[in-house]
Amino acid sequence: MKINLRFLLILPMLAVFCTNAVFWEFAFGYMVDQEPEQLKYLNYALLASSLAAVVLYWRYMQPLIQKWFIGWAGVVGWLMLESYAGWDSVLVYPHVFNKFFVLLNIFGIYAFHRRFGLPSFQQLINVLLVMMLANLLLFHRDSLSLNAFVENERGFNSGSAYLFVLVALFHLNAYLLRGSLVSLLVFLLCLPLIVFLQHRSVWIATLIAVPLDLLLLRWARVARFSTAKLTLLIGLPLVLGSLGVTMIVLDSPEVVARFEESLDDIANADKQGTGSWRLKQLESYLPLVEERPVAGWRLEGFEVPMQFYDPSSDAPMWADRTGHHFHNFYLDRLFYFGFLGVLLVLLVPIISVIKRLHQSRIVTADTAVLLSFFGSLIVFGTSYDWSTYHFGLIGLMLAAIAQPLAMTPPPGPSARPAALPEPLLYQPWEVPA
Repeated sequence: MKINLRFLLILPMLAVFCTNAVFWEFAFGYMVDQEPEQLKYLNYALLASSLAAVVLYWRYMQPLIQKWFIGWAGVVGWLMLESYAGWDSVLVYPHVFNKFFVLLNIFGIYAFHRRFGLPSFQQLINVLLVMMLANLLLFHRDSLSLNAFVENERGFNSGSAYLFVLVALFHLNAYLLRGSLVSLLVFLLCLPLIVFLQHRSVWIATLIAVPLDLLLLRWARVARFSTAKLTLLIGLPLVLGSLGVTMIVLDSPEVVARFEESLDDIANADKQGTGSWRLKQLESYLPLVEERPVAGWRLEGFEVPMQFYDPSSDAPMWADRTGHHFHNFYLDRLFYFGFLGVLLVLLVPIISVIKRLHQSRIVTADTAVLLSFFGSLIVFGTSYDWSTYHFGLIGLMLAAIAQPLAMTPPPGPSARPAALPEPLLYQPWEVPA
């Protein structure tokens, strides 16, 4: 008899998720736009654990990922030398270094799951859903009212609300594959919550992720889109949505007006709303990006005076020497590290995804979720910088697409690649009773 401890495989990703307010608010309470000081110790632990995972399980990593890590280490080493030469300190501005250090979460999650296998995605999503709903009800229940919607009081920040897209994709696939009505109801619960939390960037990410997920399932022939399933998937939201909209229009027309205003902000992002705000920030820093387009300003960028001013008061948006706080992943990397900085993050994941999809149509439903989420994340980055958990999910995605193809016969000893050593005869989660 063996005790199956395989559920422990979800712990690394849960630890990464703990850097999000959905999790840490249970420990530190609700704070408006402010992370607790103690959270930095969790980030230090994640970075140390990730580096340890890379060292311990290096031989399980694919050659391309190994080269990526070596390139990353070389860039960090060069940045440290530059810091010591110019400021007599190897880590003069942690704000800048952290933009590279956060990539360790990709390598750590990837290496761990290459060694021990993938976690149960269902268990991971279930924990995530429970934590998100509990957080909303315990800390942000006031934001669930129609009045809060009208006043634009968001219960979650964009990074937290974006997690509902991950949950929605998983349960959409569970419904299409197994016909689970519970999964359909969870999917239909996530969609109005995404709308209600009023992050327009998350709306757009959802509109990208769901069709992309369906295309992957169809392309991989994972699920059959039967008439009955599609009728229920489309018809039930239409009926419930029509009833809900009718009630809202009759009782709270100001909610409809607020929703129309949000859609108008999306349609005219260059003239109004937060889209206009982001555009002004982009225009403020574009001359500096054009001045150093290849490798960016790096550590000197931290000392560059604030270029972005509050449109309403003409005061600097943030104090000098506190970082520039870009609401755009690409502008952030271009300013600090140029095009090379963007490529360092995106090139290998994109190549890995393209190579995997070109190699075979065999794609599991869980892998389709991660791939479609990554596709939407590329667009989401035009509105926000990426959170720590985004990098963890990229590592999980890379581990998922590196799995041996289910329909491919296992290679013989002579065909086994050198980077993938023989697995152990036992697994550490199988403990004799």
